[in-house]
Amino acid sequence: MEEHEDDPNQVLRDESDFIQNVSQFFNQEALSDVILTVGEQRFYGHKFVLAKSSEVFKCMLYEKQWLSGTRDSEVVLNESVECEEAFERFLQYLYTASVSINPESAVGILCLADKYGVGSLKELVTKYMVHHSRSPKVTNALNWYSWAKALNLTDLVQQCHETITWNIADIIQSPDWLIMDLEFVCDILQSHELIIKNELMMYHAAERWLLSESNIANISDNAQQMLPLVRFPQMMVRDLFEVETSALASHEECKDLLKDLLGRAYRFRSLCPSQSTLGVSFADIFYMPRDYIDLQVDKVSIQNTLRFGIQVDVRTYVGPVPNEQKEGEWKITYRKNNDTWSLQLYCHDSAMVNGEAKVQATILIHNEQEKPLQVQRTGTFACSRGNSLNIQVTLQDIEPSKSMVILIKPIAD
Repeated sequence: MEEHEDDPNQVLRDESDFIQNVSQFFNQEALSDVILTVGEQRFYGHKFVLAKSSEVFKCMLYEKQWLSGTRDSEVVLNESVECEEAFERFLQYLYTASVSINPESAVGILCLADKYGVGSLKELVTKYMVHHSRSPKVTNALNWYSWAKALNLTDLVQQCHETITWNIADIIQSPDWLIMDLEFVCDILQSHELIIKNELMMYHAAERWLLSESNIANISDNAQQMLPLVRFPQMMVRDLFEVETSALASHEECKDLLKDLLGRAYRFRSLCPSQSTLGVSFADIFYMPRDYIDLQVDKVSIQNTLRFGIQVDVRTYVGPVPNEQKEGEWKITYRKNNDTWSLQLYCHDSAMVNGEAKVQATILIHNEQEKPLQVQRTGTFACSRGNSLNIQVTLQDIEPSKSMVILIKPIAD
């Protein structure tokens, strides 16, 4: 039988040497055939290098209408302040395939990569920003959120939104809260992922924003968009009364809207205990709890081995209507295998309504400063005598993880 030899042709590459040879011409007048003017800066460029990296530059450099009338070799680029400051770093990437970046320059480099269609750089910068907007890096998340939305960067939008919602308690206390734009504030108010002490805090944050000097001129329109996003049914009775007597409730342009929203909250409190017999539903998100710290039932030190294999007795209020009295009894068992914690939640008869307790559970992993590093949520689960809610939590960042907080949230149908 005739034997066939393998294809003798091989492809040999020396990419590092190629990049080094190209990089030596960065912003060098030698062999330069184009000058890029950006604000007060001028850069010596090479059409081939620019065109091979960017289809936008390729069109610009070979179509006459892009060239200035004074010198055929000069192209004037109009850039934003952020992009002007980052342009040298961006241009250097086209020659070296590497970029020096920090949180201050990230937006400028990202926008330039997007504008000039340099996909590889856009991907690298996006990954950098996703990593550096993880909780507790709130400042980066706030600075980058609107840019991520404008450029439709889904992963970055989700990461910034996550960090913002996890740390909303700090954000709404800062002076910057009052100057944040309406779209951002509504994005936050409608989020189901807020980690906050209770819903009353979100109401007061909305109230301060609406009554602030920079926003009060449009209070009627703003209130119509914002206040229905506050989950009044998740407030205690004393909290609802505090809303009734608040400054916003007496404002002529808000009082009718607030009266209607408070009426829905009181209706929930009245009808929810009998909803199965009355045939009413409270499944709308308006009636759903967020991750309220007031619903915390236990807190565990990550290093506390004494919790392994034992049961802890905890309490919640009974049924989905918020109540000061926590008479529903639960047991939680903890087990640990390497970096994975296993939790089992058992419901006592005292926590059940019509033979079951419908709940969601949230596990918060905090660092030493009690800032969230990781959040894990369950779906709605109907606990009864014959089952338990089982949760597995694998620590994503072991070293800074110091404590684990367990929330149990009763849910309405």
